Amino acid sequence: MITAIRRMFSSTIGKFLALAFVVLVGVAFALSDVTGNSTFGGIGGANVAKVGSEEIGLGELRDRVRLAYNQARQDQPTLTMAAFVESGGLDRVLDQLIEGMAFEQLATDMGLGVSKRLIDGRIADIPAFAGVSGSFDQTRFQSFLRENGLTEAQLRRDLRQQLLLEQLAGPIASMPRLATGMAQPYAALLLEQRRGQAAFIPASPFAPATDPGDAALQTHLSQNRGKFTIPERRVIQYALFDAASAPVPAVTDAEIARVYKDNASQFAASETRRFAQVIAPDQAAANALAAKVRGGTALAAAAQAAGLAPSMSGELTLSSYAATTSDAAAKTAFAAKRGDVIGPFQTGLGWVVARVEDITARPARSLADATPEIRAELAKNKANEAIVDYYNTIQDAVNSGASIEEIAADRKLALATTPPLLASGRAPGQPGYSLSPELAPLVSQAFQGAAEGEGQLATLVENEKFAIYAVKNIIAAAPPPFAQIRPDLLADWRLAQGQKIARDKARAIAKAVEGGQSLGAAVAAAGPNIGSVQTIGGRRGELGQDGQPVPPEVALLFSMAQNSVKTLEIPGNRGWLVIALADVQRPDPKSIEPARVAAIAQPLAPAFGNELVEQLAAEAKRRIGVTINKKLVDQLRQELTGNAPVAE
Repeated sequence: MITAIRRMFSSTIGKFLALAFVVLVGVAFALSDVTGNSTFGGIGGANVAKVGSEEIGLGELRDRVRLAYNQARQDQPTLTMAAFVESGGLDRVLDQLIEGMAFEQLATDMGLGVSKRLIDGRIADIPAFAGVSGSFDQTRFQSFLRENGLTEAQLRRDLRQQLLLEQLAGPIASMPRLATGMAQPYAALLLEQRRGQAAFIPASPFAPATDPGDAALQTHLSQNRGKFTIPERRVIQYALFDAASAPVPAVTDAEIARVYKDNASQFAASETRRFAQVIAPDQAAANALAAKVRGGTALAAAAQAAGLAPSMSGELTLSSYAATTSDAAAKTAFAAKRGDVIGPFQTGLGWVVARVEDITARPARSLADATPEIRAELAKNKANEAIVDYYNTIQDAVNSGASIEEIAADRKLALATTPPLLASGRAPGQPGYSLSPELAPLVSQAFQGAAEGEGQLATLVENEKFAIYAVKNIIAAAPPPFAQIRPDLLADWRLAQGQKIARDKARAIAKAVEGGQSLGAAVAAAGPNIGSVQTIGGRRGELGQDGQPVPPEVALLFSMAQNSVKTLEIPGNRGWLVIALADVQRPDPKSIEPARVAAIAQPLAPAFGNELVEQLAAEAKRRIGVTINKKLVDQLRQELTGNAPVAE
């Protein structure tokens, strides 16, 4: 499918060129219409933004955020909606919608257009609309639209928007090169070296041993629900079917005879030959080469002496050889014996001298001889057609509203039901449960939809094995009962209290360093249970090499001013760091070797192209005009994070 939304958000050009429709296909967006016909908090037809002459409905934004979250959860199964929104997911989706509409209107104003035929072709190429045979399937197309509450007009509009954006932003983003003078400061920045010190103040030694009581722990839980929340779980009912499930008609003798008759040339006697040949630039050179070879010189040696190179053909029939040479040359070549030299004769590429290397003669095959091969091929084709028909029949039953129980009973398929599963396939509270690996596509697909009880089809092994399934129950993300997690809450509360003490000590150490004390002396004066001072640093260009994550203290070091000191919290209530930057060495940009600057300039060009696209996006929004209803956006934020009730 299409790239995940988190990857689209990671680059500027991905954000602007993928946009709404790619997200729709990749994560099965269930769009409302853009005028906001969905209701929110009792407000019908409300709009969160106006972009030029277009409006973004509150219902559309809600649906897109929810389904962007579903897609992100495929990579992070434990991700909650609250965490997704708090990390910027809502704002990113809204920005994407606004920028897409602004780009579309700007492109239209500039005279760019998209034909219906181009949109038709793009639809036909989308994997989501491919049937079991791999080609575009109108039934799958209509089913996809219906399942996602989407009209064909809406889909075509999103496609038109994407194609306009490709025309407008694509050439700008693909900047071919960066000037050397522009790359020099970046080269100097990558060659910059920094050295500093870091001291770790752990939280655990300062954690209290007391129990604050249930009330305090309940408050701690309310403030840290995301940490203790079990992600959404789903109960899936399913039935498997494969080629063995579909009745396959027997191959008849009459069918075999018809195939034999219709393909008589395939079973007639045939001969193929392989040739070693040399192509000379003119007839005189070809005649000299042919004379040498006929005189006993090896073809390869004669060709090498003339500054030419021989080549070897594949297995050729008379007709295929004639197609690359001429009818007369082919007749001569197929009348010669093994080892004979033929030519020279003229072709479109030059004058050819060839040697017959191998002759393969295949005798004619009778109907009896060919029957096993034809029977096997017909049986394979009939089996493929049978499973396609079987699949389509079940798809028709699903489309007509039949339940999974009715379809399984009608087809005599065995039904199975999973325990409540996470998107990863694990069953919390049932450590002994193991989901078959072949069902992973089914679980992934089941977590992309939102409705309970609706039958769906999933492909487990392409063209071979399938499943019909329904989500029987959706268990919303929530913390377990208080009594069940009280020990974990108590441990986390203690670490949180220790983290506060560690924070205060870190700030006191930083203040002492700012007052002129060395980091080592400030750490020693802060008391026991504090780690030793460590030296950190390196070269900027070496950070994150080979895909290795950059330690947070090193990342902070490279964003600090020289001789400054900062504190850094370690996630998970593990403690705090105090970081002091002592030395910064950056070379003169003009002193860097040209080869090194050129090597740095090449990968910088795409990033510079992204910068230009960002500027174009800002200009598009300025020209078109954008107004955001921040109050409604905040209402949606509260709804999605569970901090405000949704009105009936």
